[in-house]
Amino acid sequence: MATATFLFGTAEGNYRRTWAWATFILVPLFFVGGQILFLLPAKLLGWITRENVETYPYVLNLIIGAFSVCALIFWLWIRFFERRNLRSVGLSFDDRSPKQYARGFVLGLLMAGGVVYTVRLLGGYSVEAETYLTLTDMVPILILLFAFILQAGTEELVFRGWMMGRLAERYGLWVGVIGNSILFTLMHVDSEALVALGLFGIALFTSATLLFSIFLSLLVIRERSIWGAAAWHASWNWMFITWFGLPTTGIDLGLAPLVADYMPTPDAAVWLTGGTDGPEGSVLTPIVLLVGTLVLSWMLRARRSVS
Repeated sequence: MATATFLFGTAEGNYRRTWAWATFILVPLFFVGGQILFLLPAKLLGWITRENVETYPYVLNLIIGAFSVCALIFWLWIRFFERRNLRSVGLSFDDRSPKQYARGFVLGLLMAGGVVYTVRLLGGYSVEAETYLTLTDMVPILILLFAFILQAGTEELVFRGWMMGRLAERYGLWVGVIGNSILFTLMHVDSEALVALGLFGIALFTSATLLFSIFLSLLVIRERSIWGAAAWHASWNWMFITWFGLPTTGIDLGLAPLVADYMPTPDAAVWLTGGTDGPEGSVLTPIVLLVGTLVLSWMLRARRSVS
């Protein structure tokens, strides 16, 4: 059996081990608990309603408020139950951290932009309106950048930093990768949307979400840190909405975008444009993620052969 230092090498001293199988229960509890503890009072106070929770600025209650509580619950677990530090879940602070974050952020922009511009070149997107941003328009774009940094960082801490690490300690690294990816996919399922997608749409969604998680898992393994993955995840989510006015995970905020306001071209195939799910529902997304996954796999094998 692998030791507690299997992935990040920082869980030392008097700590408690969470049973690997329990991570499949605890991870949903962290996120559902955080959402209930924040969104229920917010709804009672009239801050949000069922109708406006996915519109700006009310969506910030979900992205910033609920995810902050999720992060707090998670930190309390590893700090007071497991008695681990943040380095044990891949959040180390050293000279490499800023470089890893910057590199991951740029890579996320390039890959997300690659999906959008390829769909555009294939005739899937057209310009709905030109963008003429004012200083006021920049405020929600920057607030959303912070929001997605928080949301993505929380998800990477819990799934790739903690869950993958705990599974890897007990069963090996590939079980950690596949295990966290399966739960990540299940927790991002929108049952109502899946019914409308049909079999092909369901297969497309499943493959894209699994590859999304596997790609980020391999990035964490390569860098021995979650910084790059958290940055990639944040820039990927942020770019679709704030650069091109396209939905992210089915959410369309209708803000003035940085580059141009894209829309699906009339009569363009949904498998190309992603429809109401945005670029993440396009067939181009799993293709781009598969290429990224294969490149990371090759890099990891090359490093092992050298060592």
